[in-house]
Amino acid sequence: MSAVFNAIGNLFNPQQSSTMVAGANCQPQQITIEGHVGTANAVNQGSFNPGDVPYFWFTVTNTGPVDCKFNVGTSVTYYSVTSGSDNVWNSKDCKVSIPRADFVTDLMPNMPISNPPSDWQRVRSSGSGCLIADGQQVVPAGGASYVLHAEVNGVISANTAQFVLN
Repeated sequence: MSAVFNAIGNLFNPQQSSTMVAGANCQPQQITIEGHVGTANAVNQGSFNPGDVPYFWFTVTNTGPVDCKFNVGTSVTYYSVTSGSDNVWNSKDCKVSIPRADFVTDLMPNMPISNPPSDWQRVRSSGSGCLIADGQQVVPAGGASYVLHAEVNGVISANTAQFVLN
């Protein structure tokens, strides 16, 4: 009876957190996502000269007290680029030749892991794709400012990585 009462109590008291169990699925509140913009070698960079290609990646950290499982696969990983209120590019628009997949990993407490960087071709995205080969329009440079947002398994990046295209 007490377990039922506690479960019902959690429904009526959303401030009360559930118990974190080692090896279970991570709870969103114990995950921090950080989006990064930089080089192909995963070095953060804030501005890009003409011809330089920006790369995007994320770091995921389990801020909880116990290890947990979290899907970081391509089926649940998305990036978006904005400039002011303009939604410039979204990886959800990308046509992928390789099927999107799940990749469930064990996250140890406070041990960040990163995914490999992916290039952005400095183009807009639309329902017809997100690459130059898809006929997408090149975005303005010459000091234009952009912001990267990352989303992994429903958790949106806590930061916004601002960068400039020269």
